Amino acid sequence: MKLMLVDDEPMLLKSMAANDWEKIGIEEVRMASSGLEAAELLKQAAVDIVVTDIRMPGMDGLALCRHIQERYPRTKCILLSGYGEFEYAREAIRYGTERYLLKPIKDEELMNEVAGVKAAIEREWAEIVSFERARQTLFAYLPLLREKLLTDLLAGASMPESALAERMDEYRMRLETGKSCALLLVRLDEGFGGAGTDALLYEYAVHNIAGEILEAGYRVWSCKDDYGYLCLLLQAEPGAGGRSDGVLDDLAIETAARELEAKIAEYLKGRVSVLIGGSCLFPGEIAERYRQSVSAFRTVPRSERGVVFRAGEARSLSSSLHALYSPPGLQQLLEAGRWADARAKLAAVFEELNARELDTEEHMLEIVCALTNAFLYIAHLQGKTLAEVSGGEADLATDPLKLSRSGQVAAWAFRMLDRLEAGSVREFKDAKYQLIVKIHRFIEDRIAEDVSLQTIADHVGLHPVYLSSLYKQETGENMSDYIMRFRMEKAGNLLRTTEIKIYELASCLGFQNPPYFSKLF
Repeated sequence: MKLMLVDDEPMLLKSMAANDWEKIGIEEVRMASSGLEAAELLKQAAVDIVVTDIRMPGMDGLALCRHIQERYPRTKCILLSGYGEFEYAREAIRYGTERYLLKPIKDEELMNEVAGVKAAIEREWAEIVSFERARQTLFAYLPLLREKLLTDLLAGASMPESALAERMDEYRMRLETGKSCALLLVRLDEGFGGAGTDALLYEYAVHNIAGEILEAGYRVWSCKDDYGYLCLLLQAEPGAGGRSDGVLDDLAIETAARELEAKIAEYLKGRVSVLIGGSCLFPGEIAERYRQSVSAFRTVPRSERGVVFRAGEARSLSSSLHALYSPPGLQQLLEAGRWADARAKLAAVFEELNARELDTEEHMLEIVCALTNAFLYIAHLQGKTLAEVSGGEADLATDPLKLSRSGQVAAWAFRMLDRLEAGSVREFKDAKYQLIVKIHRFIEDRIAEDVSLQTIADHVGLHPVYLSSLYKQETGENMSDYIMRFRMEKAGNLLRTTEIKIYELASCLGFQNPPYFSKLF
């Protein structure tokens, strides 16, 4: 919890700041030497409790309390004064001051008063995030109707403005058509439990915290979309959250977003990321703004948790995952029954994903689609559907919520691999199968060197003619065709993912003549 001390006497200010505030749970103490300086600091970061002297030049303590009540109604004020007149006390009560204390005041007394205000704040937030209140909201009928209507609008559903206004009036929604609004997307990153009822209660607790923070200055309409994001549509209350003409204040929205992230971390012990989608006209422009915001959010790695940023600040997708496409491909390994190599390839894909911080929804979908294609092919070779192989497990490619974490995708991939291996009709101890695996590994490891039929035959201890015939019988293709195909696939991958020169590429693939390699490629 954060505290601000305001006094124009430097010695007194430093004396108050020197108290052991951590002892009563105050994590950060800020100091201001005037009311005006305090007002500027409040713009930069949320403060829970302000202790201020009354007598100060410029903006005095009462004016500061009035300023705080109007703009930061959740911030509590304690007034200090050396003048014990009733008028000061009456004015303090009028502006919502929690305590009115007479100077001089002992350090212990001041800390006790701050501790009392802190306890009151914690009781308020405990009520906000209580799971019982979340449960009641979950089963309330009206919020479900509101959420469904907003979900439809974000998806692009259109209806006459008069019909929409009538529906919103029925649902007691106060947003006005034809006016500016802002869109926030909140992504729950970690610390919110697993699937099931507990996760839903956490989501509703986050929803309630967002309402408490935003509804002081905005008319708020919210829903949860198919990607698991909390979508918040904001419209400025007259005289708050924007100018008198209804134009939204970008800085105020960003400050509120940062407070939302901080309060969720403090009271729910979870981390969220917040994307500020910017302003648009309601309702005509919100579907396009939502589409742009989701596209931006899907490029933000899950490892970048606890951040607040604008849609235009999201980084573009830099590249695909090299390990996913480098030869030999997963389908090729599965078709050959090289299960250990297939597991190693999957491990390399997820290691690269984490090392390069590419754990975005877009890269998760890329992995799932690529793996699903390979799994489908092998399942059909086994005479089964993918659903039969997976044991009825939901298809990740059609369930965006399951793409939210790399660990879930990795677990799914290795489970599918285990089931395909268990259902394989190959006899893994068969000598011919082991021979083909040995040949492929030799070629892949020595592609830049001599991989002639004679060299491979010497490696496996067979006559070249017999080896060539056996390979064609087992695989359906000539060994030279496999070698050339592997070389060309590896060349394509290196050209896509590196800055390698053509002559260097030719050499590392076993070609002595770069022009000849280029012609073949």
